[in-house]
Amino acid sequence: MRGTQRSDTIESEREVNKCVHCGFCLESCPTYVVTRSEVHSPRGRILSVKLGLDAEGIETCMYCRRCEIACPSGVKYDKIITTARRPDAFKKLMLKTLERPRLLYLGTSAVMKGNGRLSYRLRDFIASPEEPLEHEEKDPDVYLIPGCITSTFFRGTVEKALRFLQEKGFRVKILNGCCGLAHYSEGDVKGGDEALNKLVPSHIKSSGKVTLVSLSSNCTAHMREKGMNVMDFHEFMKSMNYHVRIGNKFTIHYPCHANLLGITKSLADVISDKENMVQMDDPSFECGAGGAFFLFNEKMSDLVIEEKNRKVKGSGAEIVISTNPSCSLTLKKSGKKVLHIADFL
Repeated sequence: MRGTQRSDTIESEREVNKCVHCGFCLESCPTYVVTRSEVHSPRGRILSVKLGLDAEGIETCMYCRRCEIACPSGVKYDKIITTARRPDAFKKLMLKTLERPRLLYLGTSAVMKGNGRLSYRLRDFIASPEEPLEHEEKDPDVYLIPGCITSTFFRGTVEKALRFLQEKGFRVKILNGCCGLAHYSEGDVKGGDEALNKLVPSHIKSSGKVTLVSLSSNCTAHMREKGMNVMDFHEFMKSMNYHVRIGNKFTIHYPCHANLLGITKSLADVISDKENMVQMDDPSFECGAGGAFFLFNEKMSDLVIEEKNRKVKGSGAEIVISTNPSCSLTLKKSGKKVLHIADFL
């Protein structure tokens, strides 16, 4: 463990020293855009790490990693922030809960009935948690990975995806759990790797006879970065040459990590009525959720949500297509109908 920590520290120091403080990252960073403060920018955070300061900005990073796309020096910002952060006891409990979506369902349902700050915040974004869908067929050839948030707060989407796969003749097993991205965003790299190994055991990863299909695009991106061969749901649809019709003017939100890997840019390929598509300004701008950021950094999260939904409303679209669940929760603040591509099946 100490050896791993030392290795991570060395890698972080290497990335810190690559930063030339040019400022190209500033306008890509959602928290800088809404505060205009260097403290809440990638450049400011990197300087804090370099100087060994326990700065406020470390905790206000939304871990969207848009700065990595903008950086001309190729700084791997994620290596810096995951080393600088450590989850407190409550966040550790939250991360463990994500690994068991049924527990997430029970816990969220209980908290939402309360009168505390967290209760009000959850009720502001979540209508009604549902018990995750369990399904397993003998000798499955498709493993469907909803993602912890999708399985609990968007069960209807999971049901539609499962029905589609079954109608196409696939034997399906649903893998409920957490991919570990949430752990990484809080600096718990070891916990994140353990969560992914629990979600997708080694015998499934090594099998060449099954297909892994994910309903949460940022989870897809994280799993790919961890070396897994997994398809986003729309990519699986495209491989089958299957298309859906939206029927109304729509726009597409590009979830941050999926955009980093270029995953959702092909989403429009499975839509038949592209003439109804309009593009919002900066479609990969952070949604405001930032994983669990919206629960613990309410004021800044609300500012980012307001900025994102200004872009959504400016598109004139009636429907927002979002293939990442936490994004969908905050995008609903735009007053538009927010749907996953699987919801059109």
